[in-house]
Parts: sequence; structure tokens; C-alpha cells
Amino acid sequence: MSFLSSFDISGYGLSAQRVRVNTISANIANAQTTRTDEGGPYRRQEVVFKAIDFNEVFNRAIAEENGALGYSDPLREGHEGRKADPAIMSVVVDKIVRDDRAPKMKYDPSHPDADTNGYVAYPNINPVVEMADLVEATRAYQANVAAFESAKTIVNSAITLFQ
Repeated sequence: MSFLSSFDISGYGLSAQRVRVNTISANIANAQTTRTDEGGPYRRQEVVFKAIDFNEVFNRAIAEENGALGYSDPLREGHEGRKADPAIMSVVVDKIVRDDRAPKMKYDPSHPDADTNGYVAYPNINPVVEMADLVEATRAYQANVAAFESAKTIVNSAITLFQ
């Protein structure tokens, strides 16, 4: 594994968690939105991550750069051409999905968005769940920052050793 891979992996994690924090923030901000451009109340959004094999991404980039069909790193090959180490995994945002659960109905006949029975459809957003998700995303972001800083310290130490 190239030492730069650790920076890339942390970078992917930081980017994914940033998208998650922004999505959760939008959910919290729109918890009382009863009317959207699409009609009806705001629908909760949720980020779906996908694990990627970083070696495949790296090999594909090298192949495209060199115009070659593939790339083989002899330092990482085991006996009979098998890889000596497990796949290096990273994460990317696969998609942002909309939660289509039924909205919360509250009786408020004076509200401009009330139906004929006087009920208003509010987003099905639980602020406690959103805050717990926000804390989790923040901690994951901090863990990626710490991993990035550790990799940076290791690289700086290696550079000073060889000077």
C-alpha cells in the first residue's frame, strides 16, 4: 500500500461524513416545513454509503493513465500471484434517499396548509434521532481527521529520517 493511500482513504471518509452532516442539518432545519416545491411536507433525507475497494480504484486509475490493461505491484504479490494483504476499503456516498414514511398529522385548522378536516401534514422527523445521527457523523469525521493527522505525522517522521 502506498503511504498516500491512507490520505486518500481518510479524504473519502471526510467527504462522505461532510455530506452526511449537511443532510442531517437540512433535516433538522426543515423539521417544520409543511410545503415544498414538490407538494406536501418536507421528506427526511438519508445518506447511503458504499464501500469501495481502494486497490481497484487505484489500479483502474493507473491503467487509464498508462493506457495499460492492468497494474500489478510485485511488492504486494504473495505466492502464485495472490495478493499478500487484504483489500483496502474506503467509503463513498452512494446516494441520498428520501424517507417516504407517512407524515405526522396535527390538528390545526387555522394553519394555511390544513386539509379540509383541519389537519396539517408535518415532516416525520424526530429531532432526537437527528441529533444522535449528527453526533455519530461528527465523531466519524473527527476519527478521519485523527487518522489523517497520524498518517501525516508518520510521513513527516519518515522524511526526516531520510534527510
